[in-house]
Amino acid sequence: MFNKFPRPFQKTLLPGVALLLWMGLAACEGGPRVKMAPGYEATSTPVSAQADVMGTPKPTKVPPTPTPEPLTLDNNRYSLPSRALVFQIPLGWTLTSESGNYARFEAPDKTAWMEAAVESSGYALPAENFQIYTENMRQALYANADSQNLLERQSEESRAVYVTSFSKEGVFWYAYDVFIQKEKAIYSFSFQTVQRLWDAYLPGFGSVVASAETNTGYVSADMIYSFMRSYASPNSQFTLTIPMSWTFTLGQDKLKNALLDMVVSPDGNAGVTIVAYNAGEELKNKDVGQVSIPIIKELEDQELHIRSTDLLNDGRIRVNWQIDGKGIQGYSFFWQDQSIVYIFTLKYADKYAGTYKEVMDNIGDSFRFPGES
Repeated sequence: MFNKFPRPFQKTLLPGVALLLWMGLAACEGGPRVKMAPGYEATSTPVSAQADVMGTPKPTKVPPTPTPEPLTLDNNRYSLPSRALVFQIPLGWTLTSESGNYARFEAPDKTAWMEAAVESSGYALPAENFQIYTENMRQALYANADSQNLLERQSEESRAVYVTSFSKEGVFWYAYDVFIQKEKAIYSFSFQTVQRLWDAYLPGFGSVVASAETNTGYVSADMIYSFMRSYASPNSQFTLTIPMSWTFTLGQDKLKNALLDMVVSPDGNAGVTIVAYNAGEELKNKDVGQVSIPIIKELEDQELHIRSTDLLNDGRIRVNWQIDGKGIQGYSFFWQDQSIVYIFTLKYADKYAGTYKEVMDNIGDSFRFPGES
């Protein structure tokens, strides 16, 4: 394409001009030369290496980055203490944490680890509820990361696989999470590794999952939604532990002069609500109930029927209630701190009382004011 540019200097030189140029070149060849330092012309340094003498470094060979070795599985199988899940682990990895239905293993150089667990949902969740469960679990697993990004999701009726990238304290990780539902049991595997080892380790992660043997007969009632996460109320007035797989909707403003937090089970048959209501002034004890009961009815149902009340040692008032027309029962606690009235409610459907009663009682028992152990 360069031939398209004009070339004004391509004309033939005149004979006289050519002769002058030839004479000038001949004179330069025999004329005076610039005097160099003694010994310069005698130097033995080859021209090809003189750049190094002037300070330009020689190119160095960069050793190739070693290819990470793929994971090899240990022939010995590991069983959770509950015996509900048996599987192979990567060879050389160390058990770092263990409970009845949970175990964690770590690579020797701490560049990768895995978790295996089983819990119960009380009964086999429908496909749409199982998907809610797995989405919430994935979000909870990486809630404390500096950043996280879902790269891939594969969902089936009773199985879900997620690939996530996340960063923490400047280190980038990849994660491979697998959830498998069998009857009332949900088995989960979570694998994390640094970014550079991901391609080498991923097939091994899949092999661990493929090696799993499950036994739902060892999944007991105390495993129903047993994996919990911490929750802090508005103004950090109190804390709770709530199942990781439940849906958190925080900071709603649907109530006037109040903040509303809601946590709901994957199937929608149980839930927790927390209200922080600004009364504008500190109320008398009898007025706290007169403010709280209408708010509870506004959130639940105007046909809510109060079965009993109780004053607790910590100053809270407990109200047990039910909604006959909807087949829902629950209980609420309310109290005040200066001008703020707090209302904490737990509820579940009568039909699923066998699944949720103990879970809700455990949530209620986890209640702590700041500084309480």
